[in-house]
This record gives sequence, structure tokens and C-alpha cells, in this order.
Amino acid sequence: MIAVRADRFQDNFALRGYLVGQCGVSHGAMKHVASPARKFRNAARLASHHLPSCLPAGLFLTDPARIPDPAKVIASLPPGIGVIIRHFGKETEIRRAGHLVEQCRREDRICLIGADPRLARALDADGVHWPARLARAAHQQARDFALNTMSAHNPSELRLALLQKMDAAIVSTVFASASASAGRPLGLARFARISARAGLPVYGLGGIDHSNAERVSRFGGFASVSGFQELVPEAQD
Repeated sequence: MIAVRADRFQDNFALRGYLVGQCGVSHGAMKHVASPARKFRNAARLASHHLPSCLPAGLFLTDPARIPDPAKVIASLPPGIGVIIRHFGKETEIRRAGHLVEQCRREDRICLIGADPRLARALDADGVHWPARLARAAHQQARDFALNTMSAHNPSELRLALLQKMDAAIVSTVFASASASAGRPLGLARFARISARAGLPVYGLGGIDHSNAERVSRFGGFASVSGFQELVPEAQD
């Protein structure tokens, strides 16, 4: 109970722009209101200090149900943001994946294919994002790709990502999310502890947008599905 109260205390401080660290409490809020693009760029800069140079600072995950036009989102992303293409078995999305990989290549973005190593090979993508349920396939095929990430929703899946020698794990859910697959939010304090103890680079996923990406990026990379839609010009009208 004491640990839970401490988490909530630190999360409340973080939400107000304060950071709790080894040297005490400091105020991290900006003195003026910045645009979503500027906040994401700053988050990418901060996250890059916690990640090896081969990994992007942030990740945009496509979702056919929530992101009808991922190409527009990709075109609006700041430098340093990679893309994970997820088709969920939809033929139209599988066909579109080739165009998105080419777009990422033109824009010099790292691009992974979610849960489909065969398609990743066919499209010459940079790598694969593996759901934890495909750990066996990852063990057999991950070495074929330059980059591999794995989802982690609990400590056992995070250990599995480490055991499979993934380049990074995508940990969720950090903040409350409208996603149907979202679980109980970890909160920023727990995510910070997970990142420090994981043994491999981690990205936070879940409820992340321009308002909180900078806070997450002080402890690891950040990932989002719908948060980056704020960068699309039409979404700001």
C-alpha cells in the first residue's frame, strides 16, 4: 500500500511538470505553451539519450481501425520517429504496407513490420515487431533482421523479450488509453522503474501524446498509435 501511494505521489508530481529523481525534486514544465510538433521533437531528443543509436527515439504504430490514413501521419512525424506497420491480417493493409515501407525509406525512417516476418522480408523492412505470443518464431527468425522489438504487458513478457535478445521492448500501458487492449495504467513512476531495471531498451506505450511524451522520454523511448495524429494538419482544424 505504501508503494502504491508513493507511485501516485510521484505520478501527481510528474503530471504537474515535476520530476522526482536521486537529487530531489525539480520542475520540468516549459515556461510557455509549445506546439505538439515541438513537444514531440523535444521528446525525441530526450529519448535519444536513453537508447542506442540504431533505435529510433519514438515509434508510431499503425492501426487500421483507428488510423485511416497512416501515410499522412508518417509524413507529419518529426525526425527520429520510426514506424511499426500492423496489418492485423487485413488484405488491404497488407497491400498498403509496401507503399508505407517505401515512404519510410524516402523519409529515412526506421520501419518494422508487426507480427509478420515473411512480409518484412518481402518488403525489405528494417525488422519485425513481435507480439510476445510469437516468441518461438522470434527465437527462430529474429537473427534474420537488423532490428527486433517485442511487446511486454507484464514482467514475464518483459523477461521473455530480454531472453530472446530483442533490441527493445514496448511496455504498455503507461497512461490510461481508449484502446480495447489497454490494461490498467502503470503510471510514470512504475514505468521509470521498469525502464531502469529491464536490462534492455524500453518504449512506453499507452495514452501517450504531445502533452506527456516529454515526461516518458526522460526514462526511455515513447510509442503511440493515435497521439501522432495531432501532427496532421487536418486534425488541428
